[in-house]
Amino acid sequence: MKAARVFAALLVARGVYGVVYLAATAGRWALPWYYPLERRWAFEATPRGFAMGWFGTTALALVAASAAAAIVWSLSAKGRLSKAIARPETILSIARAGAMILLVDFVYFGWTLTHQTPTPLPLSTESAPP
Repeated sequence: MKAARVFAALLVARGVYGVVYLAATAGRWALPWYYPLERRWAFEATPRGFAMGWFGTTALALVAASAAAAIVWSLSAKGRLSKAIARPETILSIARAGAMILLVDFVYFGWTLTHQTPTPLPLSTESAPP
């Protein structure tokens, strides 16, 4: 029974991670962005320059996945959810839903990464040789 609870919590966490990561990226949610050239952080929906959003998106998805896993773990201790998780069909359904979310993530991010136009950064005049 404990193994089924752990497995269900992990599967739900995986699914929530994928959904939140995709929603935050596609929905342009306000997230922490890191500006490596300026060595600063900013909380905004769209970066205003050369910035990396992976850290903020990943942190948000990890927090949501951890919360979902904790909720499933605590709710599956007793009652109807405990009996449902003990059935192999329920675990298989959760695993299939997680696999579908993973497939959607791969398709979305694969499409966006292969169909983007790179924009070069402007050259800095400060470091140019005389």
